[in-house]
Amino acid sequence: MAGIDYSYNRNSVLIILDVIFLHRMSSIKEFEFKYGGGEKERSVLLQVPIPLSVSIPELGSRLLSQNKIPFYVKEDLYKALEKFSRKETIKHYDELDYQAIKKIRNAGNEEIDELVQKWAKAFKEEHMKFAEVEEPSEGATFPEMYHKLIHSPALETLLNLEHSYALAVGELVQARDEALTQMQQRQSDEMERAIPKVGISLTDQDINNMATRHFTETESITDYWEHKISTLKETQKREFREWVVKVHEDYQSGTGSPGYLQRVRALSEAVPNDNDSDWIPQPQRLEESFTIHLGSQLKLMHNLRLLSADVLDLCRHKLNKVGNARFLNCHFPVSGIVVPQPQRLQTAISLYSNNLSGLVLLVDNRINSYTGIKREFAAVCQMSTEFHFEDINKALERIREEGARVAEWRANNSAQGDSSSQSSSGRSNGSPSEQIKKRPVTLKTGDFYITRHSNLSEVHLVFHLVVDDTLRSADVNSRHPVILGLRNILRVAHEHDVCTVTIPLLLVHEMSEEMTIQWCLKRAELMFKCIKGFMIEMASLVGDETRTVQFLVPKGISEELFSSLSNLLSTVFRISNPVVLK
Repeated sequence: MAGIDYSYNRNSVLIILDVIFLHRMSSIKEFEFKYGGGEKERSVLLQVPIPLSVSIPELGSRLLSQNKIPFYVKEDLYKALEKFSRKETIKHYDELDYQAIKKIRNAGNEEIDELVQKWAKAFKEEHMKFAEVEEPSEGATFPEMYHKLIHSPALETLLNLEHSYALAVGELVQARDEALTQMQQRQSDEMERAIPKVGISLTDQDINNMATRHFTETESITDYWEHKISTLKETQKREFREWVVKVHEDYQSGTGSPGYLQRVRALSEAVPNDNDSDWIPQPQRLEESFTIHLGSQLKLMHNLRLLSADVLDLCRHKLNKVGNARFLNCHFPVSGIVVPQPQRLQTAISLYSNNLSGLVLLVDNRINSYTGIKREFAAVCQMSTEFHFEDINKALERIREEGARVAEWRANNSAQGDSSSQSSSGRSNGSPSEQIKKRPVTLKTGDFYITRHSNLSEVHLVFHLVVDDTLRSADVNSRHPVILGLRNILRVAHEHDVCTVTIPLLLVHEMSEEMTIQWCLKRAELMFKCIKGFMIEMASLVGDETRTVQFLVPKGISEELFSSLSNLLSTVFRISNPVVLK
């Protein structure tokens, strides 16, 4: 490529580059300074560097001293120097600019590349002088360490450590539940014996005092166990992170290093041999898989799976204790280890990857974990330590804060839209944002919030989708807020590497009496058609990676209904049957 055309394409950058290098050059100019008048006029030739690297007063003071110029002409010298310096500096830079432009026009490709390299080096060195040196934080490096170890020979050891910790927490939670159950039974018996004695040997005040005492006892023992469990989890999290960091350091120095082998072997030797008699087989669930191709022009392959299970079974650890061991000299008793399930293995390997798994959980409009499925889900999360993300309670607290801001934004926007009606209604009772702060945060039907997890069996992300009682009606259509919420969930999943999404097919987690076979088939047909449309819509947002959508139906449905749903799925998605050659 010659000359002018090539330089024109890049010259706006390259001219600046070369000018910057050339501008670092300086030259010496002669400056004639005259002072005095008439016969006493004197002339002195002064050497002045251009451009100046010092101030005019400093340079002038040096010239006064070096050339024995009278002190009373100092101000005249300063003014003359400033005028001369400004004029010569402009000339100096004009000349350098001209040389730079000329050099670029006549430069070859090699010279241009060399100039670019010089500029890149100078740019880096210049900015490094002023950049603050930041040590990589543990929060930034720990995921990388874990990801490397989970894909190394330490995989099995790492999973065994996680599961031993889960078992220790599970045993403590079980002890807490037993203690609370025994106390509640004792309190119930005491209250039952006291009620008939009211008006005889006891008064209403005695019953009230007893109820208050029972409440205080319950609160006290609950706080005791919560503190004990919290302390154990903090200890586990600290020990786990320290172990990962140390093993990663040894692993970086070489998988054959004594330190790495010693740490992995020390943990592996604590694992007893598998004993088939101790193994608890997991119950089989109804499940059927399909492969489809969607897209108008470019066909993308998707996997579909229809399964019948409890939604929380996808989150619970399948605990199987084998043997009797103590791990890593832990400060808590471990009566055995947990044999990792294949699903848990896959979840751990893909924790920091672009192949995440998500689950849609149907919840009410309050952001808490106090009732219903939310309470059960929180209990599952609390059964083991969360090593990588924030605890479920902290996550919900952060979501509540964000929900308050969303509610305030909605209130302000709705207030602007209804300004005419507000003006006609007279004086208001306060701004919408103030009214929002006075009441608990609630979400609208179709809204959803996301929590991250590393301690669940088959799930990395949980999409908490807000639903209401209208879903029990048979008149739900494709414009229902929950259906639109599913569309938004699929969009978020496609944009953030969530390649497997599990969706409640009937938009319920439990069957009820009004859900007849016809009701289920009608709801399933609506869902299949809507999800198919959403998948075609989202196909343009992703590459050629395979996506999986799991349709979950409540546990315990009949095989007849499951077979009907399977046939309906094949019909809606038009599964092509393979050709069998005989």
